[in-house]
Amino acid sequence: MSYIMLALGWILKLCNMLVGNYGLAIILFTILVKAILLPMMVKQQRSMAKTQKLAPLLNELQQKYANDKEKLNAETMKLYQKYKVNPMSGCLPLLIQLPILMALYWVVKKPVVYLMGFGEDEVWRIVSAVTQWAEGTPDGLSQFFTALGIENMEALTANNYKMFGMYEIQIARFLHSHQEIMNSQWILETGKNYDIIDFNFLGLDLSQTPNLSAFFGLFIGQVKELNVSTIALWSIPVLSGVSSFVVSKLSQKMQPTTAPQRNANGEEKPNPMQSMLLFMPLISAWFAFTLPAAVGLYWIVSNVLQLLQQYVLMKIVKVDLTDEQIEGEIVNVKKNRKKRKK
Repeated sequence: MSYIMLALGWILKLCNMLVGNYGLAIILFTILVKAILLPMMVKQQRSMAKTQKLAPLLNELQQKYANDKEKLNAETMKLYQKYKVNPMSGCLPLLIQLPILMALYWVVKKPVVYLMGFGEDEVWRIVSAVTQWAEGTPDGLSQFFTALGIENMEALTANNYKMFGMYEIQIARFLHSHQEIMNSQWILETGKNYDIIDFNFLGLDLSQTPNLSAFFGLFIGQVKELNVSTIALWSIPVLSGVSSFVVSKLSQKMQPTTAPQRNANGEEKPNPMQSMLLFMPLISAWFAFTLPAAVGLYWIVSNVLQLLQQYVLMKIVKVDLTDEQIEGEIVNVKKNRKKRKK
């Protein structure tokens, strides 16, 4: 995972250097990730299109082997193998995106190392530079401790700076507000150019995590924690949930329409896809409420790009499977079903 984080950090840092804006860098980064995953998306779309084309035949198989689930599964797999359909292809892009999302979280959480360019063995320089700066700045250390929510420097330096990484977002934000700290001899003597990160994007601080407790408090009349910044950050999880719902809805429409499954009493079983349609957007919104807004922005842009990709691919991806082939297969299944009844 550390190699993935280093790679993603380098890419995000390069994007930030190119566009000069943290939010735009996240958007450009997402576009690059989607471009890398595009071949898999094309393969997924082709497989889903074939599955949709095979829907009438799958329905016939379900009717033929309604009382023999083992045979139904075997015949379905034969059908997929014959027409080179991978039923799991739709899961592959998601499975690949999950480690990317996890790695991106740590890249966003540790901007001093992955974006500003300090090595893990150089973070002591920041502490020394802040201490030097505070000597000539009234209440300098107090400002620093308040910004980080700590009581003393030992919270950062204890156990060989082991806890430093927990405060990197606050430290990067403080260094942006007090850029003169970067002129300290402790930093200049390395001869390196360290980037200063501005987390603001369209009035939003993407380093902040949306306030979930304030959001729930809104429903019981608690409005003390509300301010413009808090309300504005809510747009990230809300848009994350909405965009996930639209993606799920479109993906569901692309799935083949099969005959509803019934239990032993003939009652129709619940469709798990309907549950997923609501479950995934809620999970997306929940994660966006518990992670820095930059990760939520990545997820929103990723969903929007996925919608565009699916729309375009639906138009251009064709399958080598004709209606005549399907009709011929259906006729054979019906004949075999009549023989089984006799």
